[in-house]
Amino acid sequence: MLDDIPLEGPARRMTAPSAAPQPGVRVTHAWQRHARLWDFHCGTALVAAELFVAFSHGPGLWVWLMNGWLLLSVPLYVAVGRPALQGDPENSRRAVAFCAGMAVLYTPAAILAQEASVAMVALAPLAYMLLDRLRAMAALLVYNLVPLVGWTLLMWDAPGHLLRTTLIAVVVTGSSLGIGGWVESIVVQSSERAELIRRLDESRDELARLSVAHGAILERERLAREIHDTLAQGFTSLVMLCQVLEGELEKNPEQARRYLDLMQRTARENLAESRSLVASLSPAQLDDSSLDEAVRRLGDRLAEELGIEVAVQVSGTPCELPPAVEVVALRASQEALSNIRKHAHATRVELSLTYTPQGLELTVRDDGRGFVPTARRAGKGYGLPGMRARVSEVGGTTELTSAPGEGTRLTVRLTAAACPPDAHAPTAPHQEAPR
Repeated sequence: MLDDIPLEGPARRMTAPSAAPQPGVRVTHAWQRHARLWDFHCGTALVAAELFVAFSHGPGLWVWLMNGWLLLSVPLYVAVGRPALQGDPENSRRAVAFCAGMAVLYTPAAILAQEASVAMVALAPLAYMLLDRLRAMAALLVYNLVPLVGWTLLMWDAPGHLLRTTLIAVVVTGSSLGIGGWVESIVVQSSERAELIRRLDESRDELARLSVAHGAILERERLAREIHDTLAQGFTSLVMLCQVLEGELEKNPEQARRYLDLMQRTARENLAESRSLVASLSPAQLDDSSLDEAVRRLGDRLAEELGIEVAVQVSGTPCELPPAVEVVALRASQEALSNIRKHAHATRVELSLTYTPQGLELTVRDDGRGFVPTARRAGKGYGLPGMRARVSEVGGTTELTSAPGEGTRLTVRLTAAACPPDAHAPTAPHQEAPR
């Protein structure tokens, strides 16, 4: 970012650019905020010039006239100079008028009293503050060379005195150049820092905007996965049950009533899931039961809906898993069984949970028609891609094996350090008989 800030360029004003971090907000430098420092600076220069003129050896009338002439710098500073120092830095007309007016007021005093030329040094910072580099240099030459010309005309017959005044002019000019260069470096550095701060503020605002946008995208993706894995699957089950129910109403009223009861339970579960989704809570199935029980209920539901054999097996010693891992395992089970329900046409499904020292392994196998995993499918669903995204978010892996006519096998491995080393001991499987 620093490389983008130009440090060299054409002659420009020494004051800060009017560019601001936000529209309507102007960059204000320290010398613009502390106006009393400039009041003190100009007041000191005026008092010094007045004293040098008052104690000079010039004619008395000229001394009084010159002191009165210098006092005109007060209204000039108040009306023109002070606003120029604090106002819009691009308003060069007022700045030029102030610098020219100060030259007209102070130059006669410097000619009348040579010591008053020291006060001309105080005008150099004002010129560098209010004018661009070329105009400031021109003003500096006027401040120092015009008094020298006046001294030469008045002291032509006194070479020694003229030499002394010339040396004074050289010293004053050198001092003015030194002070002006120092002021210039400060102003340029401040302007560059102001520009850097402006760009940093813009970058910070842009990062904040991108962060908000990225967060919104992630939240939309999360909601899309949650809706697909909960509400959409529940509605799919309801649609399938309605289709089956139409054929059973007249032929088998008792079976139709069982389907109606199943539809009511599915609708209630969908309602609970929607409330959990709105509140960003854990799945409703895990509120009052363990992961094993929730997976068994999923198997029972599939067997009841499709009338097929669903075997649920839990191996190893169940252990307390992180909530995020349990949620991913449950959602992966739901997605796998939903795909079997919609596409597999299977007659037998095996669902196993295996607790290992490394974590949890979920395997879902069916004897359905299978498919080619590498083939592109139509549509833009959140099924398997959403499942893989969920699993990868918690550091797990997904393995899918299938072929036409040979069924499908899905394995999800999730890591969890909470499982004890002996968690691999098998337990008796739980099976659901065919319906």
